[in-house]
Amino acid sequence: MPLHKTLYAYALSILQDESDAADCMQDAFTRLWENRNRLEEISNVAAYATVTVRNIALSMASKPHRRITVFGDDPPDIPDTGRNPGEKTEERENIQELRRMIDMLPENQRRVVMLSGIAGLSNSEIKKATGLSDDNVRVLLSRGRKKLRELFSRVNK
Repeated sequence: MPLHKTLYAYALSILQDESDAADCMQDAFTRLWENRNRLEEISNVAAYATVTVRNIALSMASKPHRRITVFGDDPPDIPDTGRNPGEKTEERENIQELRRMIDMLPENQRRVVMLSGIAGLSNSEIKKATGLSDDNVRVLLSRGRKKLRELFSRVNK
């Protein structure tokens, strides 16, 4: 359970769907529970759990009928801030455009940006979830954000 947030974010970064990530976590914890007697023999349980989640998520993602998107089929609901419908529509369109831009990033950049920006993980949590070094996480996050800024500024000119 202490690893739940990190493992869930990792599953979400692969599957890019909250309900699929929750299903992945359910399967992973079931497998871990079934193998609980063997966990004492494993020197790094966190790495073992991460590999378990990765394998399940990749298996789920490889199903040909899956459609992978960042936010699911619809962008998230935007809370009512008293703005007029035109402003809300513009904000929703910006979110949809951001989703398309995130999909344009290279896989590692997309995963790290999603873990940071969408799942809210810190760099050290991303490092644990992905197995990347601190430097790689920082570089991928920096390059991904820079590319998103460039893409977004081109669209909004």
